[in-house]
Amino acid sequence: MAQTLDKTTYDRLAEERITKTNIGAFDQLTIISQRAINGQLKHMWMNPNSILRKIEVRPRPKLKDYYFTADLDPPTVKLQTGPNKQQVVFYINIKSGTVGYYEGVGPEAEPKTATLGTGRLALRVNLAFDQLDANKVPKSVQDALKKVDDYSVKQLLFDFTTADLIPKLNGVDKNESEFDIAKEAETSFYALLEDYLNLLRQKDDNGNVAEHNILHYVATAKESKSYTPAPTCVPTDLNFQSLPFVVVDTDRTGTTGVLEGKNNMLVYLQMTNDRKMPNALLEPTANWVMPPFDETSESYDGTVCLSKATFLDGVLLPRLKQLNADSTWVVDEAWWKSKDAGFSTEYNVYGHLGLTDKDKENDLFKDWEWKLVSQGDGKRKYEYKKHHRIDDDAGLWRVYQDGALKAASVEMFLDRSSFVTTRIKGETTNTFEIPEGLDSSSKSVCTLSGSTRVETYLHLDGMGEWGKTTCVVKNTWTASLILDGVDEGALKVTVNNPSTAVTVESDPSFLYPNILNDTRTRCEKMFQNSPMNDIKADLEAMFSGSWSFVFSQGRDFFIDKACFNREGDLLAQLKYKSVGV
Repeated sequence: MAQTLDKTTYDRLAEERITKTNIGAFDQLTIISQRAINGQLKHMWMNPNSILRKIEVRPRPKLKDYYFTADLDPPTVKLQTGPNKQQVVFYINIKSGTVGYYEGVGPEAEPKTATLGTGRLALRVNLAFDQLDANKVPKSVQDALKKVDDYSVKQLLFDFTTADLIPKLNGVDKNESEFDIAKEAETSFYALLEDYLNLLRQKDDNGNVAEHNILHYVATAKESKSYTPAPTCVPTDLNFQSLPFVVVDTDRTGTTGVLEGKNNMLVYLQMTNDRKMPNALLEPTANWVMPPFDETSESYDGTVCLSKATFLDGVLLPRLKQLNADSTWVVDEAWWKSKDAGFSTEYNVYGHLGLTDKDKENDLFKDWEWKLVSQGDGKRKYEYKKHHRIDDDAGLWRVYQDGALKAASVEMFLDRSSFVTTRIKGETTNTFEIPEGLDSSSKSVCTLSGSTRVETYLHLDGMGEWGKTTCVVKNTWTASLILDGVDEGALKVTVNNPSTAVTVESDPSFLYPNILNDTRTRCEKMFQNSPMNDIKADLEAMFSGSWSFVFSQGRDFFIDKACFNREGDLLAQLKYKSVGV
């Protein structure tokens, strides 16, 4: 009887896929379930010309009564776990068959036949990478890579040259062959099986491995710095292993596989940027794939995972940090001074929005990265803060005035003991929140928000409160970034619910209510003319055109429902393009 999961266990395992999966020291993983591989083999079997549909072995044409024929059901594989995690058992599933052989020797040998009913032939097979020459790479892969010369294309295959038949041993080996044939036909049957294995090992006229042998194409960069448009984070080194599907802790070291082993996982271990492949293989922490619970629950074939360092830290945050540069207010000048021998004065309070190349040479503005400030309650929160002000002697700008004062065409008369305080400061605070997993609509909705506040303050001493004036111009913005699926391998990022507002708060001087009008107007116009004023267009520009983040897995799979796990790794679901499982 088939094993099943109860709803409580299913929900727990689905949550652990987000909260407990760990990519370890690897840069990328592609994980495919045993169920999906068998679905793909079934798809290959459906080709009327497939070698997987029939067995017809007649190795000695002159001995017309020496043969093995059979009608086959789709083949299946069983991923080995535990100590044999780079090995599979390949099952040739026999619907019915006939073995023709000779009884006796020499001229008196008599032709005989033996029938096979439903059964299976079990082959212990190693998995291995096969290197393809550029001119032998399938066109679909060439189209995706654009420039095959930049890539080394490999395929993972069943290495039938190492195939070892697991004989029928009456239950001694749980993976053994199962068939029923007359005892006197066994020797000929096993010899004919070896002839069939030779057919499975054959390559085509171009030296390519036959379709039935291939699990999946994988491309690696020959020179990691010469990336072509697809994929974006191309692997530079590869390995593979199997992982068990884990329901309880003891399943981590088991070799049988729960749920009939259908959800054991084949894992492609990948490194980028010429980073060295770790010596240790991946340890099972949680399940990367989930079986369907019932007819209403989702079924998918696997998962692609990009490490936090590869995607979040290496791609997404660096792109979004341009928002920090665009929204930072830099104070240029803040002064008020006398002229004309002290009989008049002039002032200037001014700044600019957005870091220039020159600003970035300033130690204060060299760091405009996002910083992780908290993690909990199902989300990661990043923040950027910058505070810039100009004062005199790290305090207030104070200038002794004498006589009449003229500023912004406003006449002001101060007694001889008056001081003027001038201060301008800019404060920028941006936040980026990343949720774990998907929301109720199966979307990953990240939230961006920010504010830039420019405060100008003037104080004419000796006039009490009448001599103080303050103006605050503030720009606030918000938007959502939705990881909105993948189109032909390219990750789509949609901007939703954008809003921008510029507000002004003034506390004017009673005597000189308009003295900061020019400064306020300049700040408002600066915000209105900045990229932050249309945050939707600004973000859409970041995630279109040259963005085109492309998954290497897009050649073979439909990819959707991208989200982040608790570690900050990017996960996306995989479904084989050629078959639904």
